[in-house]
This record gives sequence, structure tokens and C-alpha cells, in this order.
Amino acid sequence: MNRTKSMRTKKSKVKAKRGKRCQYRPFPYLKVARMWQKRMSISQIAHAINRVDKGNPNDPFHSLRNFLRRMHAGYVNEKGRVVKLPHRVSPSTVRAARKAGLRAAA
Repeated sequence: MNRTKSMRTKKSKVKAKRGKRCQYRPFPYLKVARMWQKRMSISQIAHAINRVDKGNPNDPFHSLRNFLRRMHAGYVNEKGRVVKLPHRVSPSTVRAARKAGLRAAA
């Protein structure tokens, strides 16, 4: 079927006004990596970098734990190289935890 101009729907010329994007605080990857290497606890690191969520009393360190999970996958170090944050437990423990998480999600 040939479409004529009159059959086409006209697009509105008025665009919705977009607000400013949310400005996030930069995350101190290198500082966290140094503290992690010094064997500091998650709560100590969270308090040191001011990432304690006071609005969530059930899980105040959620933000930091999420960043640590991402850092285990890889982050950029001071030399500009992508490196992985080492786990503090044995690889078999990491494997077992991942397996349990996948089983729980299924």
C-alpha cells in the first residue's frame, strides 16, 4: 500500500525538557584497593571513604560491596592498566559462593 503524506502521522515538534543528569561522586578506586591490600574490613573502608548508607539500616555497606564486586572483575590502576582486585579467600571458596548464588537465582 502506498502511503501518502496525509496518511502519515505527524510527529510533535515539542520536545520534553530534560533535567540535568544526576551527578555522582567519583569513586576512589585506588584508595579502596590500597585499604583492601592492608586487610581492612568492609566497614572500615566504607567509613574511611564516606560510603555508609545511613538511609538503609539493613545494608549500610551495599554501595561499597557493589564496587568491590566490580573491582574483582577489573578496574583501572594508577598506571592506566586494567587489573583485578584479588579475593581474600581461596579460589574454591569463590567458586562455591558463585555456584550457590547461581543456584539460588534459578
